[in-house]
Amino acid sequence: MIEEKRKFLRLNILADVIYTKTALRDKEKLSLAKNISQGGICIICYERLQKSDILDLKIYLPEDRSPINALGRVAWIKEFIIGDESTGKRYDVGIEFIKINNQDRDKINKYVVIHK
Repeated sequence: MIEEKRKFLRLNILADVIYTKTALRDKEKLSLAKNISQGGICIICYERLQKSDILDLKIYLPEDRSPINALGRVAWIKEFIIGDESTGKRYDVGIEFIKINNQDRDKINKYVVIHK
């Protein structure tokens, strides 16, 4: 039997996420969320991020026009390839929320519970 280590209920989801690396004051980049919980999010990136990178996140839950704003730390990265190895590298990136207001955290939790 596999023990569940997650603290929060997680929901598989397809949602737009815009992120910016805070250290570089980088331009905004569009990504897609794979899953979300009130403690963090997994996104698909076209660039290799580094563990411990800090990201400003704008998360657009389906059917909600106003984004959830959060600050997150990259906890893990997993590379995968779609199609051709030279052009198809993608990265699953697990991000832990380190700063998110209670209203946005509650919005995520309600969405996860309703759609689970």
